[in-house]
Amino acid sequence: MIFGDKKNSKRTAQLKSALEDAVDEALKRQARELARQQEGQNAYLSEGIEKNQKAIRSLADTVEDFLDTLQEADEAGRQSRQIQESAAKREQRLLELVGLYQQQMELFEQWTLGQEHEMGDAGKEAWQQQLSMLKGKIAAESRLCAIEMTGSAGEMVDYRLHEVLQADEPETREQEGTIAKVHSQGMIYQGTVVRKARVTAYRKA
Repeated sequence: MIFGDKKNSKRTAQLKSALEDAVDEALKRQARELARQQEGQNAYLSEGIEKNQKAIRSLADTVEDFLDTLQEADEAGRQSRQIQESAAKREQRLLELVGLYQQQMELFEQWTLGQEHEMGDAGKEAWQQQLSMLKGKIAAESRLCAIEMTGSAGEMVDYRLHEVLQADEPETREQEGTIAKVHSQGMIYQGTVVRKARVTAYRKA
């Protein structure tokens, strides 16, 4: 019995040792597998972090470029507005200058008409030709600049274009509502009335 117990103890010890070795080996394999998995996860996380950092850097560069472009566009827009404002001011001064020339022409025409009795026929004809040629040249140049002069004797009164200073009694039915005399012409620029013509109109009392 004693001998049998020794054999059983020895076998038990062997089984125990083999079991411990198997468990130890299984634990080592498990630990190696976990380490491998952890290493893979760490590499995946590192790769993801690196990609995210690259994306963030790229996005930051894009935002910076966009802000630079926006700033340049704002500056270009500001310069464009300045140019437009300057052009509008020059345009307004040009229209005022044309208006002054127009008024001078009208005064000159009135003066020459008043001097007709002091001129001979030849002198009167020469003045009329010169005046007509000058008026035609001014009208042609004005049209090229999109400027239209308004107001002429005989046309119908249009209160959008004409300012009636006084009224004359019409001699015929056809004269009713037409312009009898132009004191100063009006001006239209690119479809906008800059100044109304000042006229005398035929109108029944």
